[in-house]
Amino acid sequence: MDNEKLLGAVADTVSKTFNDAFEKSLSNMEEVSKKTARQVVEAMLVERAVKGTDITGLTGEQKKDFSAQVIAAFRDKRGDAFRVLESRKGGMIDGVMTKANEALIEEQDNRGGYLVQPEVAAAILRIAASVGTVMRQAQNWPMKTDELGIPNYTGSFLTGQYVGVDLPSTVQGLTFGQAVLIARKWQLPFVVGNDLLADASVQLGEWLLAMAGEALANMIDQQGFMGGTGQTLNSITVAGPFQGIMQVTGTNTYTLATGGTSYNKFDPVVDASNVVAQMEESILDGCAWYMHRTTWAAIAQKEASTSGIPFLFFGAFAANQSGLEKEPTGGPIRPAGHMMGFPVYTNRWFPSYTVGGTSASTNFMVFGNMKAMAFGDKGDMRIGNFQSGVWAGKELGLSDQTGIIYKHRHALVVVLPKAFCVVSTSAS
Repeated sequence: MDNEKLLGAVADTVSKTFNDAFEKSLSNMEEVSKKTARQVVEAMLVERAVKGTDITGLTGEQKKDFSAQVIAAFRDKRGDAFRVLESRKGGMIDGVMTKANEALIEEQDNRGGYLVQPEVAAAILRIAASVGTVMRQAQNWPMKTDELGIPNYTGSFLTGQYVGVDLPSTVQGLTFGQAVLIARKWQLPFVVGNDLLADASVQLGEWLLAMAGEALANMIDQQGFMGGTGQTLNSITVAGPFQGIMQVTGTNTYTLATGGTSYNKFDPVVDASNVVAQMEESILDGCAWYMHRTTWAAIAQKEASTSGIPFLFFGAFAANQSGLEKEPTGGPIRPAGHMMGFPVYTNRWFPSYTVGGTSASTNFMVFGNMKAMAFGDKGDMRIGNFQSGVWAGKELGLSDQTGIIYKHRHALVVVLPKAFCVVSTSAS
């Protein structure tokens, strides 16, 4: 083995050891989030080895600097004690860009906070777009203010008229409404053992980036599909400032025929065709199906009524993919298959299917064009850290841990509800 390969093997071993330790140290994060963040980190390693760079676009030195800022922000260089920042106007302290204290008192115990560099914030958003459906597919709008009005056409389609001799034509007015992006503050708190925060490293920087990106994408998916209701979804209470596609008024709707009180009653030919037919042709280019992975699995198992052969079998021979086509490695960001020629994306923020269970009058699936949803990016991302207080049932100071909080302001709105069709089960 040559020196280059040997060094590469050692680097991989070191990274794996660090990843194992970091994952175990995240005591207050759910397992799915930890695993997804780790996948992002390991994907960065592979992409960097192949292309020389990864999705973040940051150099190793920039990642190391970022982790150093998380560790050193508000720490007195003369010792380990965290000091109270005295700046009232914000500015540079110890090389870290700070915000005015008045706005951050409620955000962390040392009455300070700092902004991450624009390049780092952009890297976190790129990671979010790599793991989340809405962040990847929605229309992105930069926001300079807390509110941004977006015009949307609400009238019928235009035809014009033929004009006779000396006869005036009727003026067809363009009817525009307005969808408003209103920025709200999102935050992600998590706890990390201080032993892993002892030294700044590229690996630490990658984990901090991945945790923020994965969590932001997860919340945007939740709000984009199911937000704004305060209802319980798959044993999780969904509440938030934004109205998701499944709850917003004005969408097209499709209800399964009587007897269709279970998600697996959705017919991938008859019902799927009827749903597609509800949409205007102009928005079909870019449309897709969105549902929970268990619902997609149940639909893929359905059999043709006359032959008993699964629809999936017929889809394999359909050159235009008019039947079903299943891709087992798909999910939130790549199609898990096709139905009636349109890609299927699965996402955890839809009601899950239970074998033998019934859910009358329940919205469970969406078909539509995600470009009709707008994501407003307010820009600045802030990070604060705590050295004291009870987090996840533990006192940080007594358990040798640090609490870290990411904060970002963004907005989300369905610009054109008619670009979506919400599918629901029958009442009986």
